[in-house]
Amino acid sequence: MYHRYFRTVILQPVLLVVFYLLTVSAATQAAALVLPPELEASARVFTTTRDGLWEKSLIVQLPERRHLLSTSDGIINGLGAINHAAHPLLWKKLAVELATKQQCGGKVYEQQRKAIIARNLALQPADLTLVGTAADMDNLAVVTRTFPPFTVTALVTAGVTNNALRAGTDEGIHIEPSDPPAGTINIILLTNARLTDGALARAVVTITEAKTAALDDLKVPSSYTKGVQATGTGTDSVIVISGSSGPKVTYTGGHSRIGDLIAKAVHQAVLEALEKQNGFELK
Repeated sequence: MYHRYFRTVILQPVLLVVFYLLTVSAATQAAALVLPPELEASARVFTTTRDGLWEKSLIVQLPERRHLLSTSDGIINGLGAINHAAHPLLWKKLAVELATKQQCGGKVYEQQRKAIIARNLALQPADLTLVGTAADMDNLAVVTRTFPPFTVTALVTAGVTNNALRAGTDEGIHIEPSDPPAGTINIILLTNARLTDGALARAVVTITEAKTAALDDLKVPSSYTKGVQATGTGTDSVIVISGSSGPKVTYTGGHSRIGDLIAKAVHQAVLEALEKQNGFELK
């Protein structure tokens, strides 16, 4: 009886932990970011390694459930958001090793990371939404814009040298995307305002317009069609996190004060992230 207990209750969990430590190291660094207190959220970048290559996860945690709109998971009543970055060689390696008949390896990897992070936070994967990138989290840009009673913060990673495209010009050929080339713009936007579902959706339009304006200002070219201006990359992602204590907002377009703050924060953050990651500068 004791031997059976030892194998099932003690030995198996220990072996799982050992296997995990052999493939993914425990967090080696946790760098806190400073967010405005009225956002009532915390953010840290956790650095780990896998197969000798870096992984860096920006984790935004919320003290209570809030409405989030994510281009990965739609609208959820969640407790946090993740922008997970990994070394380009690690994405390429795992795209092959983790691929199944139903899913590309990159998507499987993202699901694994979300499950690991959720477990470390004592949450369920469904409590979180995750987007992925190969841009280095060391090049993260954080920009806040405030006009009382509103506060908006944009956290952006960006890379465009291999995957920039012009919507409406460059061709898309996949029904479901395979593992794409490195290069993406990920935007997490937080506000203290209590956004309706419609305002969450409209914020994605404002964010996209601001991002595209930044690419235009930097004269970022398409990676696929020579001589044309890029409007984004083929893998850009957005997460919008509603507030819990600010004014209720139903419209986040450019004619609103909060829409103006969203656009200005995102525009500046995309400029900064692309300068850090790819060396683009305003001329």
